[in-house]
Amino acid sequence: MNAGDYRLLIRGAGELASATAQHLFSQGFTRILMLERRYPKAIRRQVCFSEAILDGSQTIQGIRARFARNIEDVDRIHDAGEVAVSVMGLDETVEKWHPDIFIEAAMLRRNWGLTPELAPVVIALGPGYVAKRDCHAVVETFRGPDVGAVLDDTGDELEDEPPAEIMGFAEERVLKAIRDGIFFTQKNIGDIVERGERVGTVVSVYGVEEFRKGVPVDASYAVTARIAGVIRGLLRDGVPVKAGDRIADIDPRGRTDDLDHISDKSRRVAEGVHEALLGLLTKIPKKRRAV
Repeated sequence: MNAGDYRLLIRGAGELASATAQHLFSQGFTRILMLERRYPKAIRRQVCFSEAILDGSQTIQGIRARFARNIEDVDRIHDAGEVAVSVMGLDETVEKWHPDIFIEAAMLRRNWGLTPELAPVVIALGPGYVAKRDCHAVVETFRGPDVGAVLDDTGDELEDEPPAEIMGFAEERVLKAIRDGIFFTQKNIGDIVERGERVGTVVSVYGVEEFRKGVPVDASYAVTARIAGVIRGLLRDGVPVKAGDRIADIDPRGRTDDLDHISDKSRRVAEGVHEALLGLLTKIPKKRRAV
């Protein structure tokens, strides 16, 4: 049985989901469909297939994804040897596309109703899920010696994982929204910024038109760099944000190859998903395997 015969649905197209799709595609699982929100909130956009939603396509280390408007587009994209990314609803997609494998990679940090009955094989990226109750396998995503491990239970470890420390900086590297609004920026990933420099502005939804006309808006605030360095991750211009959302990531080392390469952590998580998947393929009924 060839890996390319399985239909693989991934919920999410952010950094960990994209690393998983890139790795599995390179291992022969070429019929991959990823589902994302209409306005993705990924900040490390150069390594996220979610960019295909707004740009039409995205290539990550040799693997190309294209935006699919409907199920018919998905088949055409797969026939072209590419990953499909869509904003179709989950229920509609499962009903029409009948995935053999479902990977929960939206990183919601809580179980939204995931069950092992969603597909013959269901794998979740933790935390927030329990194997054999919520899914067939859970893969650890917290940075550390167990990252990428296949677990029976991620427990209740739902706190936000701190950013990786670089040159003594951790929390200072990450910029977050303090209130809801629309994020605007003229910066790009790879730009050098100084401490205190404006990276962008979050504007109240009621003040967007005035802001675009250059009129000062009271219900807005500047997002400024807390350290000097290079912008490693950045939300797209015009994306809605909620209080607490990550907006940008500053790397104090300056420009490195990390900007457009999958991180070591993400790659280990992807390898863990692959390990879990190989141990579960026998769960897929033979009549579903031939497509």
